[in-house]
Amino acid sequence: MIIHMEQGATPDQTDRVIDRITRDYGLRCETIVSDTTVIGVKGVTSIIDDQRIAELPGVERVIRITVKYKDASRSFHPEDTVINVGGVNVGGRNLTMFGGPCAIETEQQALDSARLAKDAGCDILRAFVDKSRTSPYDYRGLALDRGLEIASAMKAETGMPIVSELIDLRHLDAFLRAGVDIIQIGARSAQYSPLLEELSRLDVPVVLKHGFGNDLNEWLCAAAYIMSGLDREGRSVGQGNRNVILCYRGIKSFETETRFAADISMIPLVRAKSHLPLLADPSHSSGDKKLVERVAYGFVAAGASGLEFDIHSNPSEALCDGKQAVLGHEAARMVRNTRQLHAMLADVGFETGSSVAVAAK
Repeated sequence: MIIHMEQGATPDQTDRVIDRITRDYGLRCETIVSDTTVIGVKGVTSIIDDQRIAELPGVERVIRITVKYKDASRSFHPEDTVINVGGVNVGGRNLTMFGGPCAIETEQQALDSARLAKDAGCDILRAFVDKSRTSPYDYRGLALDRGLEIASAMKAETGMPIVSELIDLRHLDAFLRAGVDIIQIGARSAQYSPLLEELSRLDVPVVLKHGFGNDLNEWLCAAAYIMSGLDREGRSVGQGNRNVILCYRGIKSFETETRFAADISMIPLVRAKSHLPLLADPSHSSGDKKLVERVAYGFVAAGASGLEFDIHSNPSEALCDGKQAVLGHEAARMVRNTRQLHAMLADVGFETGSSVAVAAK
């Protein structure tokens, strides 16, 4: 539910509305102040008597939101969300590059790949310890302690914030102790509710990958669940985690020449419906380094807030997804060209369907 206050409504009038919602109905409110004040109500709002709220002094109108993903919706939060990670802004009019190896294999490979990512102009470093693979017989990463030790060394070597994928709730505390800046939830875990619920108790940024078979509603509902701070029974377990970053990577289809089917039209559609930062993954969506660069340009032109892609110091010897990993000079060219494309679109005033500018320096 959204409550629009009148132009010129006083802070006391806004506080009275919030007090009525919290006291009478036990629900939480979030206030957004711009030209006018908007109050977003979280929780099971069907118990609210709209007319009683509409009659309070200073209230202009009461609007019910029918979508389940209220917290992730532009209807609830019209302005773009920008998340700061170690001095790097993700979302809004920024273009942010996440790059690095698909998985940590050895310390030398990880550090070499990390240096390539930094030299290429990436902003956030991929440092994946755990890997959820198509087959359990495929390479799934090093032992947890050793992997996190190398991830910390990658961060220290480059001075870049790191993102790492969490697939086991038992490893969460170890990730936080190791200084992981962003926790990624992979496509196979995108609807694992216990994991999403635990992350809702934190304020650590989360990258939520698009599930293999998720439609838009399912994906945004998963994001909103992390943000809600509610448990399975709808009870509050905290304020919720507002630091959610979406990452699109396509879906399974009948096509076998590419790894996944990436629908470019999803990018402006998601930007129109959600205020959350939106990355796109040209590596996993295409599965072939010969396609990665062109797909990346398409994602950026469509309005992505950034890219996440694989860089490896020696792809031919990679234990994980070497076919889709780019070399350092290829990554540098892609980063340079996508930033130029991004700036060009901003200069001509290109906007998404939501009237929010896609890109600007």
